[in-house]
Amino acid sequence: MSQEFVIGIDGGGTYCRAVLQDINGHILGTGEAGLTNIMSNANQALASMVAASKQALKMADENITLTDVAIAAGLAGANIPQAKTTFLSLPMPFARIDVMSDLHAACVGAHNGGDGAMIICGTGSAGTVFQSGKFIDKGGYGLTVGDNASAAWLGQSAVKHVLLAFDNIEKRGLLFKRLTSHFEVTQPQSLIHIISQFTAESYGQLAPIVVESYSQGCEQATQLLKEGAEYLSKLGEALLQEAETSLPICFVGGLSTVYRPFLSPRVEQALCDAKTNAQQGAIRYFSQALVQ
Repeated sequence: MSQEFVIGIDGGGTYCRAVLQDINGHILGTGEAGLTNIMSNANQALASMVAASKQALKMADENITLTDVAIAAGLAGANIPQAKTTFLSLPMPFARIDVMSDLHAACVGAHNGGDGAMIICGTGSAGTVFQSGKFIDKGGYGLTVGDNASAAWLGQSAVKHVLLAFDNIEKRGLLFKRLTSHFEVTQPQSLIHIISQFTAESYGQLAPIVVESYSQGCEQATQLLKEGAEYLSKLGEALLQEAETSLPICFVGGLSTVYRPFLSPRVEQALCDAKTNAQQGAIRYFSQALVQ
């Protein structure tokens, strides 16, 4: 049965954004909530989706409930099949739900359903090529073994720098001063104790300190950004190699504007602006299923 109302979800490592629209594509309401990574916490992800969806429904000011809407969701962690299966096994309050990764939803939205590539660099990082109706993914493996250049990686790298600076292996510059002041520590052991329970999101919250230090000419912060940009350039070039023909790359995420000046010329020349967002991308991708 087709649904008269659909909610597009963009669920990332730190946020959840929802947009409610009717069958004719008219936007009726929007909502926001917290983290929506189904691999790290499926129950929290569902709770965030419900909260953001309820906000959108309330804004619509119509007699619509969760059981009246179909959900088209792009969610962090959905690229891992086991995480997606676990999430979809939870009791759902919606009329129906279709799930893809947040990266895929963002890519479809950015190119308005056409062929193209995407690099996303927020709390995590990953890239994909969408061509002939198929995705080819690179990265997105999580902070423990990947997510290079991401906010989480940047924050964790900054902490590693501070520890090396405590040992006088690296220079104690502005980044060292800012982070030790932020944590109010004078000994490496104190810092280790603080970060012992850190998540990727916790590390990601340190990224602005690195960016601020860079903007003030900090050599160590600049080096970290250059290292991250080198990875992103290689990622972009790898995506271009996968493409059957020349494709535009959309580069999005909280750190995209910070890294852009450091990207390789080939990747920089391929960049384009996003046409629509991940919420609309998820709705567009699943639109055929929604009317069945």
